[in-house]
Amino acid sequence: MMNPAVDIHEPPPPPPPVMDEKAKKKKKRRKRKNEAVTPPPPPKPKAVIFEAGTGILLNMNNDSIRDQLLTNWEHGDLLLELDVMIPKGSNSGIYLQGRYEVQLLDSWGVKDPAFSDIGGIYRNWESEKGKIYMGKAPITNAAKAPGLWQHLSIAFRAPRFDSQGNKTENARFIHVDLNGVRIHENVEVPLPTGGPIQKNEAAKGPLMIQGDHGPVAFRNIQYLPLEEKTVSLSDLEYAYYNGPVDDFAAFTKMEPTASGKLKQLNVKGEHPTEQFGMIIKGNLEVPAAGPYALRINHNGAVRIEIGGKTYEGNYRIGGDQYFTPSLTAGKNPFTIHYYKSDAWFDAGLGLFEVGSFPRALHAYDSYPSTGRGASPIYVEVGAQPRLLRAFLDFDRDRSRRLTHTIGVGTPQGTHFIYDLKAGTPVCVWRGDFINATPMWNSRGDGSFRPRGAAQFLFTGSSVAMQETADAAFPATLNEIGQFANKGYRIDRATGLPIFLYAKGDLELEDKISPDESGSALNRTISFKNETKPTSYFAKLAEGEKIEKLPNGIYVIDQQYYIQIDSGHTAVIRTQNGKQELVSDLAGSDLTYTINW
Repeated sequence: MMNPAVDIHEPPPPPPPVMDEKAKKKKKRRKRKNEAVTPPPPPKPKAVIFEAGTGILLNMNNDSIRDQLLTNWEHGDLLLELDVMIPKGSNSGIYLQGRYEVQLLDSWGVKDPAFSDIGGIYRNWESEKGKIYMGKAPITNAAKAPGLWQHLSIAFRAPRFDSQGNKTENARFIHVDLNGVRIHENVEVPLPTGGPIQKNEAAKGPLMIQGDHGPVAFRNIQYLPLEEKTVSLSDLEYAYYNGPVDDFAAFTKMEPTASGKLKQLNVKGEHPTEQFGMIIKGNLEVPAAGPYALRINHNGAVRIEIGGKTYEGNYRIGGDQYFTPSLTAGKNPFTIHYYKSDAWFDAGLGLFEVGSFPRALHAYDSYPSTGRGASPIYVEVGAQPRLLRAFLDFDRDRSRRLTHTIGVGTPQGTHFIYDLKAGTPVCVWRGDFINATPMWNSRGDGSFRPRGAAQFLFTGSSVAMQETADAAFPATLNEIGQFANKGYRIDRATGLPIFLYAKGDLELEDKISPDESGSALNRTISFKNETKPTSYFAKLAEGEKIEKLPNGIYVIDQQYYIQIDSGHTAVIRTQNGKQELVSDLAGSDLTYTINW
């Protein structure tokens, strides 16, 4: 457990003074003379509290323990995913091949990240011309608050060398994602970064975790070494069948209308491609016997026979079929049957070697890259708050779609989505505001998506009248005679909405706004009646595990924090297999902070 309020650079409490026996006796006599003895001050809180266990890798360096951690295996191309937890003020790094660092730093709240912030590709400290690399800052700061688990995903392509050992291609980060946000894409790194195991470059090297800069914890480390293999196509021949081809059996009933040789695998040639079929035969050449990972993409239907097996892709647009045939060294004969019986979409057939990052074995125009589809439609926030109504797929799950949500963007860059039907904030994030492409592109589906590292909270009502302490909160405010939604009014001072609810003469207001730092959100729930009602409660959080830290802050699933600012007392209870943080609404307004 990490205390988000304690910086690792704060000195530990000094050890108690050592006294000889004579000094101890004098101290005891002084204590007896004093009527009141001042109690010793409480011990200072620690930044990191831990105990022995399994499943978490924890680095607690000091002046004598400060080694780097290296794997006993080496990698070239690599896919890497892990969770990392960084205490306040701490610093570490992940080195691909022991040479190219992705920085790990407590960067919570940083507005303009640099190469030295979390996710940055670090610089080196060379001074000689031609050996200097200045690093690469992340596109955006997707960092969470210190002491919370953060997810890092890296796709790394190793440098390439020729047979004489000369470098032909630089190392490259295909992508780096932090907390679900793309922070690097296709970044070339021409030289080792600072602090490598060696200053040279190599085809392979170990994975390294920096161990001499500060405490850091890891879990769920997963990696997949990739290997690009020399694969090529040769001796290509085709037979072309004009007219509707409705299934693979039709090829046996038809005569080809054209045939010949192909320089590259291609279903778009000199012949019509509205409705047609093709049989393509050739050899797949590989350097050594073994399994080879391949993928075939298609608009239409495809069947490939190779290595004594048959693989099929059903009739569709944008279909893909992964397969791993066992091949012999040298030439391996294959046959492809392809057909397209509808004229309204374009023909397409692509074959990729996917042992590492996909490499096309076909002609470009046979299956051209479609890019990312439609240009994204982003909603930005200017000098004033921005509001947008839409559906929200809670936790990115279409089956959990919420239909009465409103996105609220603030100039501070701290945003939230509120469920008007339940009276609950359901999602919070920092960074850019909204991606409205799913809602506004073409016919749309009515939904929007947060653009930053979204922290989903919980669904269902967060305010309810409860006759018993263990009663469940309703799914919506108007269930079983509860509150009715009265919309919202705009706070003239902030431009932010204040959500309004009522039950008879009882009126409730719900106000959410950025805190003073601009990096967290304050929520205030208040009854506007002079006589405050009783038996009303608020659910502040829900999760698998809720813990109270020594400083009184609650941590939910080690994903976000709740801090009660109004003096109310909360309890942790279990309901339907999950823990809930619940506070009564008696007396004064309830105010708490959501931080992530």
